[in-house]
Amino acid sequence: MENETFEDKTVAAVMNKNFINIKVDREENPDVDNIYMTAVQLLTGRGGWPLNVVCLPNGTPIYGGTYHTRAQWIQILERVRERYENNPEQLENLSKKVAEGIAAVNVIEIPENPKPFDETFFEKPIRQWEKNFDLIYGGEIGKQKFIRPSKFHFLRQYQELSKNSSINEYIETSLHKIATSGVYDALEGGFFRYSVDPYWKVPHFEKMLYDNAQMVGLYAEAFKNDAKPIYRQRVEETIAFLKNRMAAKGGGYYSAIDADNEAGEGRYYVFTKKEIEKIATNQIELFKDYYGIDFNDPFEEDFFILKKAVSDDSFVRSHMLKTIEWNQIKSDWDNKIFIILSQRNFPGIDTKIITSWNALTIIGYVEASQAFDNQAWLQEAETLFDFLVKNTFVDGKFYHTLQNGIPKINGFLEDYAYMAGAALVLYKTTGKKEYLDWSKTLVDKSMTDFKDTNSPFFTFKSSNYLLSRILSVDDGVIPSANAFLANVLSDLGHLLDRKDYLDKVEKMLQAIHPILEESISDYSYWASLMAKWTYPEYEVIIAGPEANSMAKEIQKKYLVNVLFQFSTAPSDLPLLKERYFEEETYIYVCQNNVCLRPETTVEAALKLLEKFENQVMTPDPSNSFF
Repeated sequence: MENETFEDKTVAAVMNKNFINIKVDREENPDVDNIYMTAVQLLTGRGGWPLNVVCLPNGTPIYGGTYHTRAQWIQILERVRERYENNPEQLENLSKKVAEGIAAVNVIEIPENPKPFDETFFEKPIRQWEKNFDLIYGGEIGKQKFIRPSKFHFLRQYQELSKNSSINEYIETSLHKIATSGVYDALEGGFFRYSVDPYWKVPHFEKMLYDNAQMVGLYAEAFKNDAKPIYRQRVEETIAFLKNRMAAKGGGYYSAIDADNEAGEGRYYVFTKKEIEKIATNQIELFKDYYGIDFNDPFEEDFFILKKAVSDDSFVRSHMLKTIEWNQIKSDWDNKIFIILSQRNFPGIDTKIITSWNALTIIGYVEASQAFDNQAWLQEAETLFDFLVKNTFVDGKFYHTLQNGIPKINGFLEDYAYMAGAALVLYKTTGKKEYLDWSKTLVDKSMTDFKDTNSPFFTFKSSNYLLSRILSVDDGVIPSANAFLANVLSDLGHLLDRKDYLDKVEKMLQAIHPILEESISDYSYWASLMAKWTYPEYEVIIAGPEANSMAKEIQKKYLVNVLFQFSTAPSDLPLLKERYFEEETYIYVCQNNVCLRPETTVEAALKLLEKFENQVMTPDPSNSFF
């Protein structure tokens, strides 16, 4: 719309004559986007981007919509101008109703008689959600397909707890389809933003940091559960892509890569039949098989998207190739592909460094380091955390973005919540107490600065609300900051023995309970927390000189509803206190800090945990080790 409408001279003349025009970067100002998206949904019943809103001088909206042609936009602006000149009272009344509607949307009713937490709670909302599962192509049924990692994170957790095998099949189908489809970049690695069709065939070619950060964690988690080579491959390739294309030279990661270059959308990534024939030469059928190409099914008449439809190992076996032979063939193709790519202009890169999205990157890297015991990725995560603290945390507060070395825009709840979560996962993985201290500091600041006086939730921003305070509790392309912070509070409540933290979480869950019943798929991060509170949760505590190496072994496993903590030195922290002995390293398997007799090997501890989870053994406080 920018090129087709706003850059038109006639449109510009109309806009400049009658309106004050403000272009907002919605990633830099998500609060503005949230408020006006809500307004457009109230006015039209739907929303989307590009988001275009006409406001009165006080900022209240009177018109909103998404894409407009040149003629449509001029017509709308003329109508608004005429109405404003001839009947301003009507527009004033409309704007008041919209403002009231925005305020009403940001009120969450607190149940007078909260329902108790129970495992059976999930049965009905999960059945409703399952109706929208695309069991053939994966993801959810729709004309377009979006990747929502937090949904798969909860569903895997729930599947493990409930032993629902059909959900496991759905997860496996989805992850395989996504990993081998057009939404994954077979050339440079990384995931595109979404698929414009129901089959994951043709992507919208934009790449976002938040998507790729979460996908690293999702496939690392999948590998912990089932060590498929393709999961490892996607993690390794996506991290390589992030470091190659999105890492800023001075530290941090850029926010996005545009979908298009001067030749059009996706033109950097797609190939014509003639180009493919030039690359493959006399191995055209082999090339088509490997990259999933059908010359009878082009994209936009003349283009083809390369897809990694199978893993290299599977492809070599199915085509009875020798590894040395295949490596030479693939190397030759790669060289020719990248000669062609080098002659194209790479899409534009949005060089904003966004605190919250970089925090998600830290978490993704840490989860990958656990799954594959890759200490280099863990070091990357620690370096990134240090960079954000030094550059976006100024005078005791976070800023949302860093641009050209300058921090901008006061931090939102998501910045504090995700950074608290990043610090916590670093603590669990490294055992360094300074990360635990950071997590607690950021949680405490969030509880003070973002407190909502009318509910147990936290506001989107700390002050200077536009039209209305915002209470955002649903997941979008990134997890709900409220739900994310509640998950951190829950873990810290146990790790630090903070009853006030746990009481806060309980009140938040009681308030979100009715909403989860109606639409669990849009609140999957809350659902994950609810599962922690309804199903049994365990603690695995390691204390002793060899705790670090044992922790690495345990964290390679996919463990559900397990709170993990370790220390290589004596500690006064509640779960570690009086559990350190210099002569031996002990692993304690506990529930509510009541532990079975400790084990001295990882294998024995995992078997004990398995028995614990299957309720073969129950800790008896009168007969426990402590």
